[in-house]
Amino acid sequence: MSPLSDLKGFSVPFSPHGSAQIVGDLPWDFGVDLFAIHYRTDPDEVRKLIPEPLEPSTEEPGGGYVWFGDWQGIWGGWHDMLAINPERVQYQECLLGVRCSYKGKEGVRVVYIWVDKDFSMQRGWFMGFPKKIGRVHLGSSNRHLHELNPALRHIGVGPGMRYTSVCEAHGERLVTGTIELRKRITPDDLPKPFATDLYHTIHFPNIDIESREKPLVHRLVQTVSSNHKFGEIWSCDAELVFHESRVEEHYAIRPREITGAYLIPVGFTIEGTNLIHTY
Repeated sequence: MSPLSDLKGFSVPFSPHGSAQIVGDLPWDFGVDLFAIHYRTDPDEVRKLIPEPLEPSTEEPGGGYVWFGDWQGIWGGWHDMLAINPERVQYQECLLGVRCSYKGKEGVRVVYIWVDKDFSMQRGWFMGFPKKIGRVHLGSSNRHLHELNPALRHIGVGPGMRYTSVCEAHGERLVTGTIELRKRITPDDLPKPFATDLYHTIHFPNIDIESREKPLVHRLVQTVSSNHKFGEIWSCDAELVFHESRVEEHYAIRPREITGAYLIPVGFTIEGTNLIHTY
């Protein structure tokens, strides 16, 4: 229930029945096919993106990664949304993250991210992900069809299969990644930390005429997730290119060396966040 009389909703727009809201209530359940490339970049540029009290990673201070994702996300109470309106649960995304640490514990932080649906962007802001609208093209989408396609069935989803993904926004190509499947691996073979310790900044500016100097919200949080389940994971060879932009600043953390690449189907639940620091 919203504070606005009898209007309902977890988020705006509030409405008599609450179904017009852009994002529904927790928990948020996800399934994603991740196209992941991990790399090393300039540690000094990574440090510029890590606010106190976070510190650079002690294990890999120049560690970065790109995840292209083919996502399905369902919020609490709307588990039948695939049958009601699939546009409200399916989206594609590209994120750039860096390694960091908090009080000696290794973690990661997403510093740039583009998504193609409004509800995912707004939900990300609630968790501190700095999401912007973009477009992502995934060569690995609909992988279950590749073994049926006459042009692909000689390889199928197996060693030697190659996929490219592209992220673009505001008329600019930003990131291009290519992977080639090499061998099956287990979740224990994935790099640590694998998105289990995410540290983000929730920020909402204040536009009140009398008190604009202080934001409404500015706090550091850690994402709380559960119910992790992995599908068939592949280790890959990879190529990764960051394209220069007149608008974005991601090129400063462009890859110097690829350290690993993976194709990762995974599901999980976002329970919420834990506050770890208020500025």
